[in-house]
Amino acid sequence: MTIKSLLVGAISIGAIVGIAGCGGSSTSSTPTPTSSTGGLTLPTIPGLGTGSSGSAPAAGTLLSAADVQSISGDSSVAALAGACSATTCIYSDTTGSGGGGGVIFVQPFPGFVGQAALQAAVAAALSGQSASSGGTATAVAGLGSGAIKEIDANSATYAFVKDNYLVVINVTSGTKSGADMDSQVGAAAQTVAGSV
Repeated sequence: MTIKSLLVGAISIGAIVGIAGCGGSSTSSTPTPTSSTGGLTLPTIPGLGTGSSGSAPAAGTLLSAADVQSISGDSSVAALAGACSATTCIYSDTTGSGGGGGVIFVQPFPGFVGQAALQAAVAAALSGQSASSGGTATAVAGLGSGAIKEIDANSATYAFVKDNYLVVINVTSGTKSGADMDSQVGAAAQTVAGSV
């Protein structure tokens, strides 16, 4: 799964949740970009405000560059300049030689958005992405509700809903397979689930 398709999946989840939470109102539920770095667009989801009560730690503290380096086996991975916010952080190999990278997306949703809508959005977005990328999306227990993972040839992605937060974690590698990274990304997802 590429960073672009991961962000498209996150936007799809937001659009589905926006429609489900608002009852299909006539206002646009299409996410709008907030910043762009190196051709990557960081999504926000309009109409959902700042999310549930309380706040999660910043995305970059939940999954650090050191975490992505360790999981991907690429010591040149760093956070892209301008690509980290409270809800998203994008990591990439700064030398371009190792092929490692990662994304963490932690989007808070207000309490009126039902857990069932969030679960359905996670399942639909990742299932669609896995079908187009050749990966397999499977349910995961113990991360929250609606947890699912997709393991591709060179990436591992976990997505789940916990206490009105949608969390998506993706790590790619140029030297490790998605299957090799599966347990480490799963462990990172467990840590994040315990922190939101």
